[in-house]
Amino acid sequence: MDSALRTKRLTLRRPQESDADAIIAIAGDWNVARRLARVPHPYSSADLRFFFEHVVPAEPTWAIVWSQSDELIGMVGLAPAADGGTAELGYYVAPQFWGRGIATEAAAAILKLGFGTLGFSRITSGYHADNPSSGRVLAKLGFTIMGSAERPCLAEGRTKPSVELECTGPPP
Repeated sequence: MDSALRTKRLTLRRPQESDADAIIAIAGDWNVARRLARVPHPYSSADLRFFFEHVVPAEPTWAIVWSQSDELIGMVGLAPAADGGTAELGYYVAPQFWGRGIATEAAAAILKLGFGTLGFSRITSGYHADNPSSGRVLAKLGFTIMGSAERPCLAEGRTKPSVELECTGPPP
């Protein structure tokens, strides 16, 4: 997983210490953090250290880099479940890049890798009900709705209604 993946407009690579300022800026944006389960707000350098020391080593995680400018514009990753055959897809993109299909493009590449090289048989995801844009991304990727639940939102300090989905094969 150390080699970069390339898509039409993106480079997906391991997060690096030199990404720190960009990660803090994007994850620290209220409009990003309030849409995620595991990102606190405000997002501090201690949160970044936790990400680099605990999340990156334990979960396949990629920085989303805009190829035209080499700018880090988001993150995408898979959180493996204890069963070894399932993982959960998560992602975020900087607000100035919303609406351009970037989350779909990045996640499609990761799903292909997840079902292929990494050997997952099922990939789940979920989104807070107040974030229908994420639902559209997941639908484009072939996810189907399995039900609803309550997901945490560290930024808001509460659980929120969410839609739970699964995918059993790479996108077309």
